[in-house]
Amino acid sequence: MLRIAVRSLIHDRSRLLAALAGVAFAGLLTAVQSGLYEGFLYTTSSIVTRMGGDVWVTAKGVRVIDNMEPLSAGTRSTVLQHSCTVRARPLVLAFSWVRTREGSRENVRIVGTENGEPYMPWELARGLPTDLAAPMRVAVDELDLKRLGIHDGPIGDSLAIMNKRAYIGAVSRRARSFTLLPFIFASVDDARRMTQFSDGEVSAWVVDLRDPACASDVVRMIERNPELRAWRADELRVETQRFWMESSGAGAILGFSALMGLLVGGVIVGQTLYSAVRDHEPELATLRAIGASPWRVARFVGWQALFLTVVGGAAGIVAALGLGVLAARGGMEMIFSPAVILKSVLVLIGMASFASALSVRRVLAMEPAKVFR
Repeated sequence: MLRIAVRSLIHDRSRLLAALAGVAFAGLLTAVQSGLYEGFLYTTSSIVTRMGGDVWVTAKGVRVIDNMEPLSAGTRSTVLQHSCTVRARPLVLAFSWVRTREGSRENVRIVGTENGEPYMPWELARGLPTDLAAPMRVAVDELDLKRLGIHDGPIGDSLAIMNKRAYIGAVSRRARSFTLLPFIFASVDDARRMTQFSDGEVSAWVVDLRDPACASDVVRMIERNPELRAWRADELRVETQRFWMESSGAGAILGFSALMGLLVGGVIVGQTLYSAVRDHEPELATLRAIGASPWRVARFVGWQALFLTVVGGAAGIVAALGLGVLAARGGMEMIFSPAVILKSVLVLIGMASFASALSVRRVLAMEPAKVFR
């Protein structure tokens, strides 16, 4: 039955290509919309993901990493009190500005960390993390160089950050902020000089634990200090994503677009497969006329639907992956995780199954004598 079903599809190549194109477009649409949505969630909390750690300590009342208040240097002793704590890494994450050579002022986000893993939490396109060890050395993303007035040969070029002279020691790759403001990476001491932070102040402490199972106990111990709030890293990441999804118009639009992409893609698959089966009603009627059982008819329809879904869906998802690579070069983040791919595949399979069921019902209700008219 498989061979008959596939050969009947291949016999009319123009209809086959049209059906495959419809399924491929549906696969592309569902994967791209889901990838954009996942990319949005990632960029809202990418700092937490990249910096890692088991527990994050911020000022009381902070909801997301984008609105953190400075903590004094003395809070570090509170963080280190628990025996399970291995180290507390300082993080400065603050807004600043750059005066370009053309005279314009560009807002930026300064990310300051101390020398040690991950000193530079993103991949470097040029230079090494050790190149940032010298005073007032920074890393800028390759997609933001032109925006900041840096053109050929960025290494060693200078930037005026809050009227302080800094020099580019490295170039990062795909370090994108949800706010679309350029990230500028520096040592924690230099980051304080490029912002309004005082000596010793930080935005957060990133705490590494000897055993992640200690996290709850560490959180309770730290929050005895009424000025501090402690988060598990996953909790802070999810809360940041939720905050921007609920308060950002972009988040709502992308969420709605992802849902509509899944629905529209599913409808396209269903309509395409249903039309493909209708085009082969003579063959199905012939099978019914020569005494084929309903089970054989269902297998015929199922094999055709499976063939179109697998071939067309695979082509659409591969096209989406290629589009994601192109989008990344332009600064747009699409994430095609296994969960995103699985979600797209399940939508295609679900609508293919639904369309197949409708088609089988139509064929079984059809008079076998129809084929002889």
